[in-house]
Amino acid sequence: MNYLPASFVLTTLLLLFPCLSVTAQDTTAVDRQTDIAYMVEGDSVIVTAARGEASVYRLPFAANLIDLREIRTAEQDISLEKALRGTPGILVNNRFNLSQGDRISIRGMGSRASFGVRGIKLILDGIPLTMPDGQSQLNNLDLGSAGSIEVLRGPGSSLYGNASGGVINIKSEHAASPPFVFSPQFIVGDDGLRKIQGKVSGTAGANQYLLNVSRTTSDGYRDHSEAQITALNAVGRHHLSERFLLKSVFNYVDAPYLINPSSLDKMTAESGPRSARFFVQQQGAGKQVRQGQGGLTLSYDSGKNTAFDATVYALGRSLFNPIPGRIIDLDRGSGGIRFNVTHEMGKEAGTLRLDAGADLEMQRDIRQEFENEGIPADQIGSISGKEILNNVRFGDQLLDQKENVDAFGPFAQIMFSPNRKWILSGGLRYDNLRFEVDDRFLNDGVDNSGNIRMTQFSPMAGIVYRPADLTKIYANISTAFQTPTTSELSNRQDGLGGFNEDLLPEKMMSYEAGLNSIALQNRLQYEAAIYLLNITDMLIPFQNDDPASEEIYFRNAGETQNKGIELKISYKPAPGLQATAAYTFMDFTFKDYAVEIEKDGDIELQQLAGNRLPGIPKHQVFAGVSCQHRSGFFGNVNVQWTDQYWGNDFNGPRPGSSKPLSDFINDQYLIADIRLGFSSQIQRIGFEVFGGVNNFFDQRHNRSIVPNAFGDRFFEPAAGRQWFIGILLGLPQS
Repeated sequence: MNYLPASFVLTTLLLLFPCLSVTAQDTTAVDRQTDIAYMVEGDSVIVTAARGEASVYRLPFAANLIDLREIRTAEQDISLEKALRGTPGILVNNRFNLSQGDRISIRGMGSRASFGVRGIKLILDGIPLTMPDGQSQLNNLDLGSAGSIEVLRGPGSSLYGNASGGVINIKSEHAASPPFVFSPQFIVGDDGLRKIQGKVSGTAGANQYLLNVSRTTSDGYRDHSEAQITALNAVGRHHLSERFLLKSVFNYVDAPYLINPSSLDKMTAESGPRSARFFVQQQGAGKQVRQGQGGLTLSYDSGKNTAFDATVYALGRSLFNPIPGRIIDLDRGSGGIRFNVTHEMGKEAGTLRLDAGADLEMQRDIRQEFENEGIPADQIGSISGKEILNNVRFGDQLLDQKENVDAFGPFAQIMFSPNRKWILSGGLRYDNLRFEVDDRFLNDGVDNSGNIRMTQFSPMAGIVYRPADLTKIYANISTAFQTPTTSELSNRQDGLGGFNEDLLPEKMMSYEAGLNSIALQNRLQYEAAIYLLNITDMLIPFQNDDPASEEIYFRNAGETQNKGIELKISYKPAPGLQATAAYTFMDFTFKDYAVEIEKDGDIELQQLAGNRLPGIPKHQVFAGVSCQHRSGFFGNVNVQWTDQYWGNDFNGPRPGSSKPLSDFINDQYLIADIRLGFSSQIQRIGFEVFGGVNNFFDQRHNRSIVPNAFGDRFFEPAAGRQWFIGILLGLPQS
C-alpha cells in the first residue's frame, strides 16, 4: 500500500486549521437546498427508494442517503464517482471517457458493463433511467441540480425486478423559497474543461419549479476524447390540495460528439497514457446522442395510514455510434406506468405495513448496423470531434431489426412490528419479460425473427432488531435476477441477426447481515455489513480474436460466488467538521466456469474455478475530512486507495501465451483530492468561489479496465494531476 507523505498531511492540517481553531457552523451564502429525503420522523432519516417512505433504521438491508453537500460542494458535477466513493460496497470507475460514462457496480454487480450501467436500478425524480431490459444510461443525469442520492445495496429484485445489484435513487434539489432565484455557475479546468450552468427556481403559492440548463465541453485527457454535452432538467411540484401533489419532470440531453479513445495494452498505457490507437482514430470511434424523457407523478398522503404514488413516463433516444468494425444506428422509444400503495395498520405494539404495486414497461428499438469504413486518412488527428462523426463513412449494411421488450412486474412487501424493537419483513415480485426481434435484413437469406420470454419470482425475507431508535441490527435472505439486454442479445459471434437464444439471465441467492447506528447525540455514525452472493449463469463479456473489431459479446459462467464486508464510520467532533472512513472487502471468484481454448489445433475446455472476477479489487479504502467554517471558508480532503485487480477471466496469460503476468494486472493506486472554497454575500447577491485538485500526487494509474479485451488491451488510463476553479452566484438571496 502507498503511504501519505508528510507534506500532504501538513497541507491537510493547514487547510483545515480555520475549522479546528474556531467553532465552525454549517452556513453558506449561496442557498443549497437539501432534498425532502432528509425529512425526520422519530429522529430517523427517511428514504423513498424502498417503494414508499421508510426509515433507514426499519429496512432489513444496507441503505445510505447522500446529501447535496456531499454530491456538489466544490465539485465539477461530471461524474458520480466523487459523490459515491465514500459509500462502501460501491465501485464507480471514472473512465475519463464521456462517450462510455461511469461504470458503476454494487457488490460486483454491474462490473461487466461495456457502457452505461448494468445490474443496478437507477431512478431520477421518480422516473427510471433503467430500461426494461436492464440497461441504464447516465447521459441525461446532470449532477448540477441533484439534491440527494439514496442507495440500497444488495439485491433489489423483490421491489424492482431486473436489479440484482441494488438501487440508486437520485432526486433533484428542492426549489428555492423566494418566487425567483437565478444561480449561474462557471467552471474551467485542465484538459479544456468548460462548464456553464444556469439555474432558476422558486415558489409561487402552491407551485414550485426548478429549471437547470448546462453545457459541458472538454478536450479530454487522452487523444481522441473530445466531448460536448448540453443538458436540461426541469422539475415542477404542484400542490393540488392538502393531500394531493402532482410532480412533473422533463430531461433533455444533446451530445453532438462524445469521442471514444478506447483501451490500451499495459505497455502503451504506461508509456503513452494520453494516446489512442491509430485504428480507433481511423474508425472515428465515438457517439452522438439525443435523448428526451418526461413524466408525471401523482402522490396522495392521507396524513394517517395510507399513501400512494402513480407515475406515467416516456422516453425517446437516438444514438449514432461508430465503433471499430461497425457503425450502430439506434432509435429508441420507451415508457411505462408504475404505481405503489402503502397502508399501515395497528398500534405501537403490533403495526403492520403493506406496500404493493406494479411496473408496466415497454421498449421499442430500431437497430441498424453497417460496416465502418472510417474517416479519410488525411483527416485523422486533424479535425474536431464533431467533424469526426460527420465524416465517418458507411459500408455495407450488416443488420436491420426491430427489437421490442415488454415487461410486467407486480410486487408486494409486508413489514410487521410486534413491538418497538423487532420488525419482520417479507416481499415477493413476479416479473414477466418478453423480448421480440423482427429481422428486417434478409440479404443473408435467413429470417432470424423470434421471441424469448423470461419470467422470475423474486422473494425476500428480512428481520430487524432495534435496541434504540437510531440503531438497527438486521439480516436478510433474497433472490435476484438480471436479464441480458437487447444489445447483449443482438451481439452474436456468428454475425447473424436476431437474438442469441443461448444467452441466459443470471440468477442470484443472497445472504446478508449488518448493523447501522447513530450515537453520541448524532455526532457518530457507523455501519457494517457482511454478505454472500451465489450467482449462476453470470453474464461475462469477451471479445473475438479479430483486430478489426471491438465488438463485445457475452457468455454465461456456470457459478460465481461473491463474498464481502463493508464498513463505514463518520464522526462530527464539532459543527461543520466531519471525518469519514470506509473500507470494502470483495472476494469474488468463479466456482464453475469452463471456457473453450485452442490447443494443438483442437478445442478443449479449461476450468477457471478459483479465479477472481476481472475488474474488481479485493480491497478498497476511503478516508475524508470536510469542514464548513462560519467565516464562509469550506474545504475537504479525500483519499482513496484501490487494490490491484485482474484484467481477464484467466487471471493471466491464456494457455500458450508467453506474455508476463504483469500485463494482465491493473496495479494498485492511491488518489488524493483537495477542495477549497469561500462563500459570502454582498447585499442580496450570494457568491461562492471554489477550486480543486484531483490526483494531487499526479499518480500514473488506470481507473478502469475493459474485461477480457482482445489483444490484452484492458486498460483505460486516468488523468494525472488536474486543476479546476469555479464560481457560483445566487441572485437574489433572501
